[in-house]
Amino acid sequence: MNKHFFKTSELAKKAGVNKETIRFYEKKGLLQDPVRTDGGYRQYLQKDLERLVFISNAKELGFSLAEIKELLAIADGDIYKCSDVRQIAESKLNYISNQMKYLRKLKTTLTKLVTECQQAKTIKYCPIIETLSIGIK
Repeated sequence: MNKHFFKTSELAKKAGVNKETIRFYEKKGLLQDPVRTDGGYRQYLQKDLERLVFISNAKELGFSLAEIKELLAIADGDIYKCSDVRQIAESKLNYISNQMKYLRKLKTTLTKLVTECQQAKTIKYCPIIETLSIGIK
């Protein structure tokens, strides 16, 4: 069977990333070092494209590179329990929930400051500048 190889630029285009991203993932150990031609050009296989898509999808869901590395180890069969995947996802879900609480608090504070700022007559009494100078009350 004749294997189809992708050049770096082809792989990047198919996966929707740039070439530097591919090299970065190789350095981080998320992608294996590719086969090279006699001239030193990288050649990637379909499995490399699938792995790159996996990484991109995981990043889109908010997983860190360390978490993606863990998920890839599971997908590669290094870890065999689905509960391990669920635990990683639950941890990410808790993190996102905490971030959402923080962002809601931040939104409330900024909304209050913007409203107060609309009532200020001069920059001397600007609540945003004052808050940034002394801290949030």
